[in-house]
Amino acid sequence: MACTITRRTPLAPAVAFAALTDLAEHTEHVPLTDVEVPDRGLSLGAEVIAWTRLGPIAVADRMLVTALEPGHRLRLVKTGRFLHGWADITVRPDPQRPGGSSIVWAEELWLPGLKTLTRPIGDRLAAVLFARVVDGVLARAAA
Repeated sequence: MACTITRRTPLAPAVAFAALTDLAEHTEHVPLTDVEVPDRGLSLGAEVIAWTRLGPIAVADRMLVTALEPGHRLRLVKTGRFLHGWADITVRPDPQRPGGSSIVWAEELWLPGLKTLTRPIGDRLAAVLFARVVDGVLARAAA
């Protein structure tokens, strides 16, 4: 079972999607982490790397863009040695708020070779961490 974060915002879908997929902006909301996005931006097959650093120790969270529907959906699959899983970000027009957006961010995280044991922990941690990211980037976009 993945963690799922749902939000509704008065932001237009294109604005909300742009905010949520500005992966470099995520670094403002995830401590000790920097995100590298290819110079060409997000495209199918592009690799994104989130580096988490604590002093001299650095861990790379490597992700591939496996689905991209600009303005609507982004799917990242984690391919690194340390973390596996995926994230799926979907933005749709909000039928209850004309001009606004409905957002679903679903994510699964686990350690390779220990999926059954670590995925429940990853789901709980992801729910806290990515709710903070979603709320932060949407608030910044609205400001």
